[in-house]
Amino acid sequence: MTFVDITMAFYAAGSLLLLLAGMAKLAFPRPAADLMAILGFPAGVWFARLAGGTEVALGIAVLAVGGPAPAMAAAGVYALFALVALLALSRGLSSCGCFGQVDSPPSRIHVIGNLFFAIVCVLAAGAGSSPRVWVGTASDQPDGRVALVLAVCVLAGLVFVSFTALPEWLRARSAGRRSPETFRVEAAGLRR
Repeated sequence: MTFVDITMAFYAAGSLLLLLAGMAKLAFPRPAADLMAILGFPAGVWFARLAGGTEVALGIAVLAVGGPAPAMAAAGVYALFALVALLALSRGLSSCGCFGQVDSPPSRIHVIGNLFFAIVCVLAAGAGSSPRVWVGTASDQPDGRVALVLAVCVLAGLVFVSFTALPEWLRARSAGRRSPETFRVEAAGLRR
C-alpha cells in the first residue's frame, strides 16, 4: 500500500463523512442552527439545511467526480469545521452540531480531526483522482474492490465514533465518573 493509497482511503472516508453529516443536518438541522447562532453565523434552520445540502453535494462530487476542485472545496469545508470546533471548544459549548441529533461536546478531537481531513483533501487534490477511480484501479479483482469499499466505510465509521462518542466519554472520564452516562443518541426524534 502506497502513500497515495492511504491518502485516498482517508479522502474517501472523509468524503463519506461529509455526505453523512450533511444528510444529518438536512434531517435534524436544529443542533447545527443553534451552534451557528451562538457563534454568530447566520441563524436559522434554513441556513443549517443549506449547509447540510452543500455538504451532501460536495460529498457526492468528491466521491463521484473527483479532481482538484472538489478536493480543494472539501479542504476548505474541513478547515472551516476546524475553526468552528475551535470556537465552540473555546466557549465551552455542549454540542458540536456536527451530525444532527447525534450530539457530542466539541473537543480537540474535532479540531485535530478536521484539520487532518483538510490536509488529506489538499494531498488528494494533488493526486488529481477521485475515490471512485482509485477504487476501480486499486484492485484487479472485483472482490478487492468490495473489500476497499468496505474498508473505507469502516474507516468512516471509526472516525464518526471518534467525533461523537469519544469526546463524550473523555469528558465523562475527566469529570471523575467511572463510566460515562449513556451516550445521547437521538434518532428520528427519539432519545435513549
